[in-house]
Amino acid sequence: MPNYAIRTFGCQMNHSDSERVARMMEKAGFKAVEEDQADLLIVNTCSVRQKAEDKAYGFMTKHKRANKDVKIAITGCMVRQTGDRETSRDPLFSFDSVDIAFRIEDTARMPKLLERHFTDHDFSGFEEAFGDGSIENYFNIVPKVENKAQVFVPIMQGCDKFCTYCIVPFTRGREISRPMADVLEECRVLVEAGAKEITLLGQNVNSYKDGEKGEKCFAKLLLEVDKLYEKGLSRTRFTSAHPQDFTDDVIEALANMKTRCPYIHLPVQHGSNQTLRAMNRNYTIEKYNDIIAKIRKAMPDTTLATDIIVGFPGETEAQFQELCDFADTLKLDFSYTAIFSPRRHTPAARMEKDFIEMDEKKSRFHRFDEVVKKHAFARRAVFVGKEAEVLVEKSEPAGNGLYRNAGRTREFFEVWFLAGRSLIGKEVKVTLEEQKGYVFSGTMPEVEAERFKAPAKLKVLSV
Repeated sequence: MPNYAIRTFGCQMNHSDSERVARMMEKAGFKAVEEDQADLLIVNTCSVRQKAEDKAYGFMTKHKRANKDVKIAITGCMVRQTGDRETSRDPLFSFDSVDIAFRIEDTARMPKLLERHFTDHDFSGFEEAFGDGSIENYFNIVPKVENKAQVFVPIMQGCDKFCTYCIVPFTRGREISRPMADVLEECRVLVEAGAKEITLLGQNVNSYKDGEKGEKCFAKLLLEVDKLYEKGLSRTRFTSAHPQDFTDDVIEALANMKTRCPYIHLPVQHGSNQTLRAMNRNYTIEKYNDIIAKIRKAMPDTTLATDIIVGFPGETEAQFQELCDFADTLKLDFSYTAIFSPRRHTPAARMEKDFIEMDEKKSRFHRFDEVVKKHAFARRAVFVGKEAEVLVEKSEPAGNGLYRNAGRTREFFEVWFLAGRSLIGKEVKVTLEEQKGYVFSGTMPEVEAERFKAPAKLKVLSV
C-alpha cells in the first residue's frame, strides 16, 4: 500500500481543503504517514503573498533533495491547471520538484492522476472516488477531521470582488455557494461526532447564497447553524467577511445566537478612502465605522479583528497617517497586518511607478503595529482577574504530572494554563491571571481544578 503526507500552508480554508484531500487519498487506498516516510507528498499552497509561495518552493526543494524518489503533488492557490508534466502547461512544472498539480476543486480526480505515477498500486475498486472536477463534487467529499472539537466547514468558494491586490479570484475562481441543506447536514454530522466549535469558511462568507439562486442569506444560515446548540454546539465562528456585505440582518442574527462568539473579524485593509478606492474595496471608512458602531451597539462585548495592508502602491505619508488615526479611533483588539506584496496578474502589481521602498514599508508596518498594540493590550488588561471559558486547542507535558494547556476564549484571546492532564477539545473555566503581550496565563478555579486534578494556584507561565 503506498502512503502519503500533506503539508499545508496558508489560511483556515487551506487546512479545510487538506482535510478533504486526506479523505480522498484514503479512498484511493493510500496510508497517511510522516512526511519523511511518504511516497507521495501533497503540498497545499497559499499565494496571498510572495513570501507564502517562497516558503512552499523552499520546502519542496529541500524535501526533494532529501527524498529523491518521493512524488510531489502541489495544490491550493498556486495551481492554475490540473495535470502532470505530460498533460498540463501549468508554469509550476518549470519547477523541477513538482510532479503533479491539481486545482482544489479537482480533488476527486486525484486518484486518477496518480495512476501513471504509482503503476504497482491497484486503483480498481476506487472508481467511486473519481469525480468530474466540479466544485460541487469537491464539497461532497467528507473531510478527514483531525480535531473533532473544532471543525471548519466551507460554505462557498471563490470571490467576485476583484480587489486590485488580490490573486484569489484568479486562483479560486468566481463565487460559488453550497446548498444550505448540504452545509447544515455537514455541520450536524460534525456536531454529533463531538464538534463544539464550527468555523464557517469562504473567501467572502457574508455574500453566501443558498446554492447559486436567490438572495444573499448568510444571516439565515447563521441562525440555522445556531440551532445545533441543542445537539451540543457551543461556538460558531466565520471567516472571512467583507464590509460591503455585512448587512444589518447579519448583525441582528449574531446578536440573537446562543452559539455566538463575541469576536468579529472584518477586514478593512486600510484607513484612507483614497487608498481603499485604489484597492477597489467598494466602501468608505465612514461606511465601515457605521458597521462597527452597529456591531458594538448590538453586542457591546465584541472584540474586533481586521486585516490591514501597509505600503500599498501610492500610499502617501498623509494616507498612512489616516490609517494610524483610524486604528487609534477604532481601538482594535487584533490586526493581521501585512506589508504590500505584489502578486502577478493583479492590477496592483502593474503599479510599479508607485511602489514604495521596502525600508519605508517596514517602518510604516512597525509604526502602525505600535498603534494597534496600545489599544489591544489595554483591552486585554481589563480581562485580568476575570474568569473566561477556554476551548483547549493544544497541550504539552509540563513536568510533575502536569500539562500546559492552551486555547482560546470566546473573545479569541489566547490563554495558557496548567492542569492535571491534557484537556484538548474540552471547554474549561480559567481565571486570567496575567497578560503578556497578546497572551494570557491563568489558573483553573478550584471546582475545575478538582475536576481535572489540577492545582488551584500556578506561577505565571512563560509563553
